[in-house]
Amino acid sequence: MENQKNTDPLVRSASIASLLVASTLIVLKYYGWVTTTSVSLLGSLADSLIDFLASVFVFIAVSYSLLPADAKHRFGYDKSEGLAAFIQSLLIGISGIYVCFEAITRLLNPSQINQPNIAIWIILVSIALTIALIMYQKYVVKKSQSMAIESDQYHYLTDTFINLSVLFSIVITGWTRFTFIDAVVGLLISGVVLYTAFILLKKSFKILLDQEIQSSHRDQIRKIALQHPQVLGFHDLRTRDTGRKYIIQFHLELDPKMSLLESHRITDEVTDNVLDVYPNSELIIHTDPLGIDEARDQFE
Repeated sequence: MENQKNTDPLVRSASIASLLVASTLIVLKYYGWVTTTSVSLLGSLADSLIDFLASVFVFIAVSYSLLPADAKHRFGYDKSEGLAAFIQSLLIGISGIYVCFEAITRLLNPSQINQPNIAIWIILVSIALTIALIMYQKYVVKKSQSMAIESDQYHYLTDTFINLSVLFSIVITGWTRFTFIDAVVGLLISGVVLYTAFILLKKSFKILLDQEIQSSHRDQIRKIALQHPQVLGFHDLRTRDTGRKYIIQFHLELDPKMSLLESHRITDEVTDNVLDVYPNSELIIHTDPLGIDEARDQFE
């Protein structure tokens, strides 16, 4: 993970790219739906409309998350990305319910798709644009660890599979008499969309409710701290992920006869060692004299 400031332009550009792709897909799919009356394409259009709204929220959230900390927000605005993911999950859920309703209606009242070739070309272009966006988002997430961009990437990855399903549906329904396939694929799409909404909702809760970071990372932080030759103990590790950085707090146990100046030096060295592995993090370290009797974290 690179320094957050160095990746800010990448995160902003990824959010703008998402808006542009979503806008293009809406125009293409609306034309395709009006021309073909395919419920699968309508479902894909509805998903693209939600994509656009979600991308707007992502852009706003990213803009806020890039703001520097101030007197009222000492930890910065990183959690706005978690809020964007939460709103995004609700919008995706609404999209899934709508597609499900339309698919059931078409299943009860089946009809042939008009001009399937037009729909096929529209979906192929949509898939190409979506894959290009996903590849760029993947690069940005690797560099920045932005949750807002990661959730958007996950959403568009799901869209790729949805578009492939729509392509299959249009080919089968447009060139055969199996008109019910269009509605069945629409139902499958709604299931995928609703599942995606659930996954994003869970991920947003992890950020908004300050869930601890992965156990492997916690173990690594503990190991780094205890590797310092003058650190005699370690306890009360507390962590949280704000979406773009980790907040890490723990206590170090040092020689009680050590001077305050020496204690400060060791704390700085441990901080540097942790930041070498987790550079985009913020550390709060408390030092204790070894053997002191005090209340400790019950979960450690």
